[in-house]
Amino acid sequence: MNGFEKRKERKKQAILHTALRLFSESGVQKVSIKEIAAKAQVSQVTIYNYFGGKDELLFEAVQMFIKDQTEQFRATVQNTDQSFRDKIHKLLQDKKENMLHLHQDFLQAVTGSHPELKDWVDRFTARETIPILTELIEQGKAEGSVRASLSFQSILLYIDMYYKALRTNADFFTASPESLSEEWSDLFFYGLAGMDKDHI
Repeated sequence: MNGFEKRKERKKQAILHTALRLFSESGVQKVSIKEIAAKAQVSQVTIYNYFGGKDELLFEAVQMFIKDQTEQFRATVQNTDQSFRDKIHKLLQDKKENMLHLHQDFLQAVTGSHPELKDWVDRFTARETIPILTELIEQGKAEGSVRASLSFQSILLYIDMYYKALRTNADFFTASPESLSEEWSDLFFYGLAGMDKDHI
């Protein structure tokens, strides 16, 4: 990569990071190309030349966000200094923070409100995310923290139910005391009839 190509790539990355920050803070609809250009200190023409338009810029910004989240997920799962339970609590906390602090309009884009983007997310999830999640579940079973009889499909459905509840009840977690939020995380992990976490 020559000097011109390096400068172009740096400028493109600056635009992407700026767009991602604005989309996640203010929502996709409220953010304009003009605002992104001003914050990234480039011309609007540069953005159109590099990305084609707002939809294409959103597509690449969401891709970058999901890839970054996946690498953080991978790092947590492969951290040999943490137990399965510690990893689960960290992952639940990270997901909750995302749900509470990212604009709902942006989260809808991430979860696939655009057909082409949804197709990409589905393929990426199958290729990258599911294998990491499988590794995590196998760790849990090996430690005895996950019942060996539970199928991966059932566990995946359970996790999906939890995340959907977070997305549709964000106000509950914002207004509730931290103790209640922690209680709900414990409910996810230990269930209604499970042993108290202090005795496991």
